[in-house]
Amino acid sequence: MAGNGIRPLAEDDLEQVAALYELVARSGLRTVPPKMVEFFRESFLKHPWVDPEIPSLVSEDREGRIVGFIGSHVRRFRFDGRPVRIGCGGQLVADPEARNQAVGAFLMRRYLAGPQDLTITDTATEVVRRIWETAGGRTDYTSCIGWLRVFRPWAFARAYLVRGERAGAVHAIGRPFSYVLDSLSIRVSSDRLRVKRPEGRSEELGSQTLVDQLPELSGSVRLYPDYDAGFLRWLFREMALTTSHGTLLRALVRDARGELLGWYVYYLKPGGISQVMQVAARSRFVGEVLDHLFFDAQAGGSAALQGRLEPRLLEPLSHRRVLLHPSGYLTLVDARNRDLLDAIAAGDAILTRMEGDWWMGHHLLSFEEGAAAE
Repeated sequence: MAGNGIRPLAEDDLEQVAALYELVARSGLRTVPPKMVEFFRESFLKHPWVDPEIPSLVSEDREGRIVGFIGSHVRRFRFDGRPVRIGCGGQLVADPEARNQAVGAFLMRRYLAGPQDLTITDTATEVVRRIWETAGGRTDYTSCIGWLRVFRPWAFARAYLVRGERAGAVHAIGRPFSYVLDSLSIRVSSDRLRVKRPEGRSEELGSQTLVDQLPELSGSVRLYPDYDAGFLRWLFREMALTTSHGTLLRALVRDARGELLGWYVYYLKPGGISQVMQVAARSRFVGEVLDHLFFDAQAGGSAALQGRLEPRLLEPLSHRRVLLHPSGYLTLVDARNRDLLDAIAAGDAILTRMEGDWWMGHHLLSFEEGAAAE
């Protein structure tokens, strides 16, 4: 039985795991691209919070060949002041020749049975959701909703609709036309499309500053990240290397008097759809931080800005001309302590895209020279 062949990922497994991932999630071949093994090593075996009690898992067949894999990304949080561990399960793949053995289901159930206080994933499919909910987990319905702020409607339409093999050619042809149409649209309805420059200022967000300020900005929130500067430096470096989403930007926002309001982290994609990873602010200043984020994304040439809905963002977003839509990804949560799940459902948590596997982009990276972590 496939379930009996499950064990923690080891260094010697990386070549096989990378080849399996390339086969299932990328090119359909088993040829491992340059730097891909090192990238997997950095992601699953060398990150600062690697936890031997919550490891990535592989499934072996009777001949010892790896036929399944699930990645584990451990995050440290605080819940009601006490430390808790979150396991984020991602990159679940199973060899097509072994799928009738329910390899993926066995791997997911073993991972959910681990010692972590909370398990999450934010890139789940309907198949994974069925496995997850059968094992007792929940869907976080709010986090399955995306929000969108459009700045340049014609460029956004091109970025959203033009995909596939001819995307590059159509993108190049359509760009001047969308520029002209957007210029006309902005003249006609500039008050609805343009974001005015907000008061205050922004500056680069440093890892230590985030660590120092997060407890205060969290206020009375029950569940929030327990970062340290070393982990954040590693995390920001890894996020920056995932250039398929754009250029990673992080900014601290202050008011006109220099008082801290909060910060934002996002991927800027000029001419395309920029993606928000984290917004943190004191509750009464969330709107002001969003204004700075929107203005920066607009000034950087974004056609639109997209993020994942979070309860604490809902009311401020409702005043800022955003559109809500299915995100295309399912966010799933599971915990033995139901209070943890209730806190997430009630919006009493800071649980953003930075904690999940959405940004990792293993299926999008080229893994050529310079693409892996150095």
